[in-house]
Parts: sequence; structure tokens; C-alpha cells
Amino acid sequence: MMDVNKKDEKIVDEILKKIPRPNYSELPLLYDELDRMTKKIGKILIQSKLFESQTLLIRFDKADKNEIINLIRKSSNVMIPFFVMICGFSVRELERLYNIKDVYTLRTNISEQKKLTAFAEAIEDNLKHPIHIETALYKFYKNWEEHQKRHYRGKKAENFVIETLRKYKYPVGKIKVQCKGKEREIDCAIPPDPRNLRVIIMIRHGVFRDLVKRAKEYSTEFDELVECFPNVKFVVIYFVSTHEKDRISEIRSKIESEREGKRPYDLIILTSEEVSSVLLRKLEDWKVPKT
Repeated sequence: MMDVNKKDEKIVDEILKKIPRPNYSELPLLYDELDRMTKKIGKILIQSKLFESQTLLIRFDKADKNEIINLIRKSSNVMIPFFVMICGFSVRELERLYNIKDVYTLRTNISEQKKLTAFAEAIEDNLKHPIHIETALYKFYKNWEEHQKRHYRGKKAENFVIETLRKYKYPVGKIKVQCKGKEREIDCAIPPDPRNLRVIIMIRHGVFRDLVKRAKEYSTEFDELVECFPNVKFVVIYFVSTHEKDRISEIRSKIESEREGKRPYDLIILTSEEVSSVLLRKLEDWKVPKT
């Protein structure tokens, strides 16, 4: 007879086999992480008292806030995203509707009892019916995939820039700085030392429909950081997707237009090829020291 753990694993493995992974070749680490998280969530749900082995239903209709808290405490790192995704919340909605600010801090700080209780009550308010285990895991997987794709693409872009510049002996790294009472993260700083900052590089990866928001983000970051580092060179990198390479001039114009009437960016980079050519030439022109 198959033991309980093997049976649990088999149920989740069969569900995972059915899930499409359209961007696997581009983002294998994302899908590895999704698989790992889903297996852990599945095990927690199947071993809970809410699970009916005969029907494969999770009886959320029988769950109160205490049971939800118990499930979260099994592994807050995966169960917080699971409940956010299964209910279809956004971070802003949880703050607006339930006064829960930045819910994902609970992933690593489960001791925030007041916030945890408020979150469990929000889940109890919304999960009022049984859900099949396959439906729950499939929804989590696809929603978290969509939520994380931009972050993984952003990390991939950041790593490419940092590794390229290190190859040419520039001291670079991601840092956080204090500026005007706020903490601001710099994607790539040369050198990675707030006391001797020469170049700030902010990096995104995206498509044209995201450009209005991203262009405004760049401009806001520039305005804030230049107050604290007035002599720094400010570079924006927006890696354009392959299928939109024919819109590069339009994208560059949009990014530049956000600085109309203000100090312009020192450099705008839109392709990986420009990192190894244009950016490196500019660093030499600016006499940025190497290690």
C-alpha cells in the first residue's frame, strides 16, 4: 500500500504535469520555483483537516480564521502568496479594503500577529466554498507565474548588466541608499558605495504597453536621487523585447519626453548590445575608475 506522503506527492505531481509552462526556455528558474512552491502548498493542504481525500475538495467552507492561520504557519513563505492568489487580491486592494499594508512582509515576519489575524479574516471573508485541489493549485501556479515574470526578467536583466561590467573590471553592485528620509534601491551602482557614487544605473525589462509607467518611474527615481547625488551620472536601461525592436526610436523618445524641461538622462540603453558598446564607451569617457 502506498504511504500517505507518497500518495500526497502523486496527487500534486499529476496536477503539475497538466500545467503549461510557456516561458520555460527563457525563465527556467521561475518554473523551478513555481514547482517547488506548489508541491509544498499541495502537501500542506492535503495533510490539513480541510482536505477530503474522497472528493479531493479543500473544504474552505469549514475553515475559520484560526485554521487559516495554522495553514499559514506551516510555511508562511508559500502560503501567504497562495492565499493572496487564490482570492485574487492585489497588495493595494488588501491595504484599501482591509488596512493590511504590504502583505508580503508576512512571508518572513509571521510574528506580526495583528496583520496576520487581519489577513486570515480577509481570507475567511472570501473563501466561503469548497475548492478542488487541482483548481486551487492551478490558479495559484498561473497567477503567481504572471505576478513573478516581470521580477524574474528584471533580475535577469540586472544580472546581465552587472556581470558584463564586472567582466570589464568595473566595481558594480546593487545597493540601497538613504535619500531625503527614504530608502531607495539602485539596481546597479558604480561603485556600490553611497559615499563615492559615480554612476547610477536603473534597469527594467518590458514591452511598449508598460512604457508609460516605467518612464515615469525612471523620471521619479532620477528626481529623487539627483538631490542627494547631484554629480552622479544617471543611466536608464530598458531592455526592449525582441518582437518590438522596430519601435526602439519610439521607445527612446517616450523615455526622453518624461525629462522635458528637466535635466536629461546621461544615457539611455535599450538593447543588450548597447551595454557592451555604448555604455562601456561612456564609462571610459566619464573616466569612471576600474578595480
